[in-house]
Amino acid sequence: MKQFTGVLRHEFTMSIHRPVLWIAFGLVFAFYAIAFFSPGPDGTYEIITRDAIWYHAGNDLFMFNMFTALLSGILASDRMQRDTRLHVRELQESAPLSRPAYVLSKYMGVLLSVCLPVLVWVTLYSLISAALGIVPLAFLPAALLAYFAVAFPSQAFVVAFSLACPLFMPVRVYQILFTGYWFWGNYLTPQAFPTISDTILSACGRYPLEGFFKVTPAINTTPDTTPLQAVLNLTLLAVLAGLALLAAERKFTRQARCA
Repeated sequence: MKQFTGVLRHEFTMSIHRPVLWIAFGLVFAFYAIAFFSPGPDGTYEIITRDAIWYHAGNDLFMFNMFTALLSGILASDRMQRDTRLHVRELQESAPLSRPAYVLSKYMGVLLSVCLPVLVWVTLYSLISAALGIVPLAFLPAALLAYFAVAFPSQAFVVAFSLACPLFMPVRVYQILFTGYWFWGNYLTPQAFPTISDTILSACGRYPLEGFFKVTPAINTTPDTTPLQAVLNLTLLAVLAGLALLAAERKFTRQARCA
């Protein structure tokens, strides 16, 4: 357990100290701040009542997730592959840490590092909105809950694949393919192009948004999503993420046998 937490803490610390992480998220959050905190044409803000905070919390987190999950996947894509490229894996193999524990600790460290900026943004966004009188202070816990229901599963899913896939292909190739997948597989409608965005494989948070928060986004082509469908969607994403991490562990095992 000591080795597991050590790798997790080391990976988390390295990740959050990367300037590119804060610069990339900062630019996205600046865009969101301009869009959300700019008053309307009449110079006023739309006031969110207490009865509507859950609806708006879910909808806002869904919109944030479009780019924050994309950034999470891109930023995570070189974390596992870096150890292989720098030949650190040989040293790690000599440590008393099993390969599954290594993969899981790396995954959790990277995941926590990309979740931190989003949680900071959601908190600041909620507090600033409350200070401006746009929302009641109760919006903050609603937004945090919406984050864990709508956005966090997307980040957990994309980080798992972003750690595993670059072990089988160049990082830059993966980043291009992942960016294309993210918009094709989650935001295009079947009427525009053949896509999986209207299936339970959707990873953008649409199912929990509709099933738990009763918000119907513009990309929805299958209304009346139930909470059970949302749970099935989250379960499927968790299983697929687990399979991606298993593939990474198998890759390391195969490399060790060939060494």
